[in-house]
Amino acid sequence: MSSQICGRCNKIINPGDLFYRLTIKVFADFDGVINIKGKKMDLNKEFEKIKSCPEDLLEEEVYKEFDFILCPRCKEIYCANPLYLPLGDVKLDNNV
Repeated sequence: MSSQICGRCNKIINPGDLFYRLTIKVFADFDGVINIKGKKMDLNKEFEKIKSCPEDLLEEEVYKEFDFILCPRCKEIYCANPLYLPLGDVKLDNNV
């Protein structure tokens, strides 16, 4: 097995070293409600618009998957704040 590289910090991960695989799946959900904002929709025009879009772009509107390799430190940093939300006055300890 060859070395891997952390997708966040680019650290080389040698064979036998601890690493983590991060898989993120983003997919469309449906709550059962369709909002139509006062317009009469021409379904044929809408269907033609959809047909003219490249298939890969349409697929990304419904499902997208990302796969990363992380070193132990970057895994801890990611897990501490996976949505990268503002932390305000909170500081991450160097031990994290």
